[in-house]
Parts: sequence; C-alpha cells; structure tokens
Amino acid sequence: MIALEQRETKLLVSIHGWSSVILGMLLYAVVLTGTVAVLAKEIGYWSASSPIKRVPFSHPINDIVQKLSKKVGRAYREDVSVTFNLDGNMSVFFHKHFKNTQGFTRDKGVVFYVNPKTGDVLQRKEATSLELRNNDQMTTLKRFLIDTHVRLYMPAPWGLLVTGILGLVMMLSAVTGLFIHRHLLRNIFTLRKREKSALEQRDKHSVAASWGLPFTFLLAFTGCFFSFAGSFGIPALAMVAFGGNQAELVRTVMGSNFLRPGRRVRTSNLDDILQASQTRAGSIARSLSIEHFGRKNAVVTITHKPKYGSLEGKTFQYNGVDGSFKRKLPRVGVVPSMGEKIVNVIGPLHFGNFAGVFSKAIWVALGFSSCYIILSGMTLWARRREEKIGWRAFERLIHVFGLGLPIATAASAVSFFVFFGTPAVVNAVPLGFVFALALVLLISFFLDSHRLKSLLWSALGILLLSLPVFRFLSLDLGWLEALEQGAVTVIGIDLLLILSGFICLRLGIKKPASAAVPALQTS
Repeated sequence: MIALEQRETKLLVSIHGWSSVILGMLLYAVVLTGTVAVLAKEIGYWSASSPIKRVPFSHPINDIVQKLSKKVGRAYREDVSVTFNLDGNMSVFFHKHFKNTQGFTRDKGVVFYVNPKTGDVLQRKEATSLELRNNDQMTTLKRFLIDTHVRLYMPAPWGLLVTGILGLVMMLSAVTGLFIHRHLLRNIFTLRKREKSALEQRDKHSVAASWGLPFTFLLAFTGCFFSFAGSFGIPALAMVAFGGNQAELVRTVMGSNFLRPGRRVRTSNLDDILQASQTRAGSIARSLSIEHFGRKNAVVTITHKPKYGSLEGKTFQYNGVDGSFKRKLPRVGVVPSMGEKIVNVIGPLHFGNFAGVFSKAIWVALGFSSCYIILSGMTLWARRREEKIGWRAFERLIHVFGLGLPIATAASAVSFFVFFGTPAVVNAVPLGFVFALALVLLISFFLDSHRLKSLLWSALGILLLSLPVFRFLSLDLGWLEALEQGAVTVIGIDLLLILSGFICLRLGIKKPASAAVPALQTS
C-alpha cells in the first residue's frame, strides 16, 4: 500500500490524467505504430514476397566488387558498401563524401544491384545514399511504419523531439499511476463485473496498467534515450566540444580512419577477410564496407548479426591491404566501455528482438495492451466530465481515432501493393494513410456511435483480410511456392492478418452494448 495525503493524491491524479489527455492521441499513435514496427523486419520480407531464400555473403564477392570498380570513375572509388536487399540481391555502392547545403557530410555515387550467385548486374543507378533509401520501393512500407513511429513522419529534428517528449509523458503516466493506486497488489487481481459500468471499465484499465507497468516504463525510457540522443544529445555535445561540427563529433567518437588514403594498391581478397571475420564472430555477416578502397590505408569493416543467445552483434575491422585483423569496433566510442554495454542492451529491450520471434510476439502483445491502456484512460477521464458537450465530443474522438489509426495503417499497406512497381508507390503509401484517416473522420460526422463503431470494426476487418489477396495479386507468390522456397514469414504474416481480420469482423457484427459511447447531440 502506498500512503499519500488526499491533496497529494489529487495532484498526482491531475498530472496523470491531464498529461495523458493533452498528448494522448499522439502517444497512442507512437505506441500503435511502434507495436507494428516490432515486426518491421518480418513485414519487410512479407511486403517484398521474395521467393528466393539467400543467406547474405553465401557466394564469393571479391571478383564481383573488383570488376564493378572498373566500371565507375575514380571519384566514386573513395568508399564501397556491400549489403543485401530484401529480394536477396546484392547492393554494391561505390561512393564519395560531399557536404550538402546544410553543411552535413553525405554520400553520393554509383550503386549496382547484382545477382550474387551469377554476378550479373541487374541495375545501375547514380544517386545519393538518401535518394537510394527514399526511392527503394521494396522497403517503402517498412520505412513508413518505422518513420511514423520514430518521428511521426515529421522533419528532423522536430519529430524526434516530439516522440522524446511523448516518451517522458509515458514515463510520467507510469510513475503517477503507480502512486495513485494505493493498493497496487490488490488492483492487479481486482476485476469487478458491473454490466459495463464505469467501475468495471476502471478496473480493466487498472489491471492492464498494473500488469504492464514494467513494460511501459521500459519502453518509455528506452524510447526517450533514442529520441533525445539524436535530436538533442548529439547537437548539444557537438556545440559544446566541437563548435557545432556534428560530423567531427561522430568521427572522433566512432574512431573513423583519419589517415590520408595513400597510394593506390590492390585490396586484399574480400572473401578471405569475410571468412575470417565470420569465424571470429560466430555468426554470418550482415554488411561490409571498405574505406579508402584500393588505397594503402584501406580499412574493411564487417558487421555481424548477433549469434544465438547473444544480444550484441559484433563489428570487426581488417587491414584492407594484407587482410590482417585490426580490432573489434565498439558500437559507441573507440574502446570497449560501460556506455557501449548499456547501448547494446537498450536497443534489444526497446525493439524486442533479443529472443527472435518469441520475444517479438510478447512485445507485440504488450504493445497492444499499452494501446488499450492509453485509450481506456482517456475515455475514463472524459466520462467523468461527460455532462459537458466538449468532453462528450472528445470521448467520441477517442473511439474514432482509436479505430481510425489502424484502419489508416492497413490502408497504407493496400496502397503499397496497388502501386508497387511504379515510382508512385513512394508517395502512395503515406497518402493512402492520410486519405483513409481523413475519410474515417469525415464519416464520423454522419453516423451515430453504434453504427460508426460497427462500420469501423468491419472496415478494419475487411482491409486486413484483403491484404494477403493484394499481396498475392501484386507480387504473385502463393503459399505453396512460398513454402517450397522456405519463405515462411510470408505465410505467417498472411495467417496473422487473416486471423486479425476475422476477429475485427466479429467485433463489427457484435451487438453493441447499451453503455456504448453516445452520439453527439448538436441540437
């Protein structure tokens, strides 16, 4: 039992309620999109629907990189990055560094998309790294979900600042909620049945919030760390120690290769370096980059996926001329430190990827529970003041936005498949989201609450059920072919969408309770 005076309790209740009400809608948007983004990797493979199952760097790459280097000008042979796309093809990006109009260092060069098995060049593009990222059709849906969660699709650094503030609000709600529940242990198990009464709704909110309290605080804290580190921490540190030069800060902290490139020499065999690195790491490589390619001071950096049972993915650097091992590269700083260990733990705890699909499933379930806590908390706060028409309007908005946001998210996925294969897909995904949300808000003005709620649940169910169909029509990959190719992620996401769609349809045709949100009376 937490004993507080009545005045202190009222103050904490006010802080708990008003902080959530003022920024609750935005907080709900961040948490819901974050819950979906937990499965961003799986959604990426699902939306690409590649029938080709390839392990990165499972074929020799040295001859491919050397041959491609002769097809680009010397200016673009400063650095090379080798990664693998969602379709299993290899991306080889020869680039140089330049400063944009804002003074930030960016990459520009030539990228080759290559079949790693045959070495055939599938496509060649000349662009900046940012253009390549923003125009990559296969990752459009995945990027939209992540960008909406991380920065609410707002320009930098404002989006990160907003999500950081929302993380603080979430922590504030968790802490104040802990103190205003006097009998916390009893509240965890108390759920009184009163025919949809306010008492029962409050008990549901309290039980869900109490059980989810550790997760809520953990999610809010780690989210604040990532948001404020990028939007405030790095600029502030650069201003204090480097005269505002963020690029110099990053080079100093991350320990980039400061030496001059030196004379031209042949780079060591990349396949031998990869083999040595993968043996040392105990896991497959994720990406490879070469700084000062073909020069005396060339450095090869290889990042690895975490090996089984580990949270940390390792990064090694090798001498690019003789292939000798240089060092293990920390994620933060130039030497191993406590800060690096903390960052290595914070990431998996926030994204829920520390135990594969099992931990992701738990994080998704807890994420949807947090969505319910936010919406139910705002609803309870509004119902305590329902004698005023403004609060009745706010309560209705909670229900409209609560269903409208997942409808808009599903609509963005539909837009992705409809326009996939065309340049319009990059803009179609966010436009589909905005259009669907605007349509839901427009319809809400013409229907009473019972009919509106039924319509929205049914619409969400239909959209979810239609997504596997749109995916198949757009990308032509059926379950049998996916099973033969080992693309089980595609089947898994399809089944999850079908199950969720039927649940939503069931809620849509369910007879509404008498205590549902009343329609607004404007007369």
